[in-house]
Amino acid sequence: MKLIITGGRQSNSSLSYFNKEWSNGICGVIYEYDIKNDKLLEKVKYKTPLEFRAKENFSISFKSGSIHNNKLYITTLTEVLIYSLPEYNLEERISLKLFNDLHHVINHKNDLYIVVTGLDIVIRYSLSEKKVLCIYNCFPEIETWNRFDKNKDYRKINTTKPHFSHPNHVTIQNNKLFITRYKQQDVLVYSLDGKIIDNIILNEGIPHDGCVFKNKFIYTVVNGKIIEINKKNFNEKKIFDLNKFQKDNKSLGWCRGFQKIDSNNYVGFSRIRPTKFIENVKWLGNKLSDKVKLKMPTRLVCYDKNYSRLIKEINLEDYRINWIFSILKN
Repeated sequence: MKLIITGGRQSNSSLSYFNKEWSNGICGVIYEYDIKNDKLLEKVKYKTPLEFRAKENFSISFKSGSIHNNKLYITTLTEVLIYSLPEYNLEERISLKLFNDLHHVINHKNDLYIVVTGLDIVIRYSLSEKKVLCIYNCFPEIETWNRFDKNKDYRKINTTKPHFSHPNHVTIQNNKLFITRYKQQDVLVYSLDGKIIDNIILNEGIPHDGCVFKNKFIYTVVNGKIIEINKKNFNEKKIFDLNKFQKDNKSLGWCRGFQKIDSNNYVGFSRIRPTKFIENVKWLGNKLSDKVKLKMPTRLVCYDKNYSRLIKEINLEDYRINWIFSILKN
């Protein structure tokens, strides 16, 4: 069994740690982790071409992706890339003018559902018709095109922050879209035809990943919690706080990326970095002002079935993976 890890690499410069978050990445990276042999191998190193990104102060990274029919669908900030597996041959690139700060993509019945965080939307894109079929506004209080310009090329803009909702992840279950929202700390539920039908209040911090495993949704929360929700009853929740494993009061880092293999749980943590938008790291509390407590490296951690024991920890920065977004099962 192998895991696919997606993320980014920063420059070797000692000053790169202090760059703004939207000009920090020099390339996207994809690694495979062979669980049985305990080996981590680089498979892809990628730089977004100039025509698909800003000219200056840009960042390049892989964000979150998914696997469907032996193909890896992965986002950069301004592209969706489709790789064949296990060869990792780049088969297709999709890059639209409305793409800015993409965070996730999934394939459902040959349509792509793409999280366009920079515009606070999720879009449905037809692979066969090569066009956008639907836009799901993740801040429905204001119509999307009252905030943004349809004619602007948002790929050329470094950032549209601050965001109003900051959607992170999309999951489809029973013909419904489940979209995690950073600002609202909830999961917004849409019908496929574009109607809001529900929202799931989490209120445990900022949610990131959302995945379906058998009879439950599993969500990562950036402050180091895992939330399990019964698919049939959203009020049935279990919360696992991984901070209990940190005895010296350091921050675990930015918790995102999750995968379940047999009875083990694999969780990703990314090093906390400076940001212009302090509200994005307020969840650190009193750890925010103590630089020593921000130094936990980017890493992959394996826990047992009930998160009662930490089994293994891999420092990904030893492999120059400086932040992690996806942990996918290959």
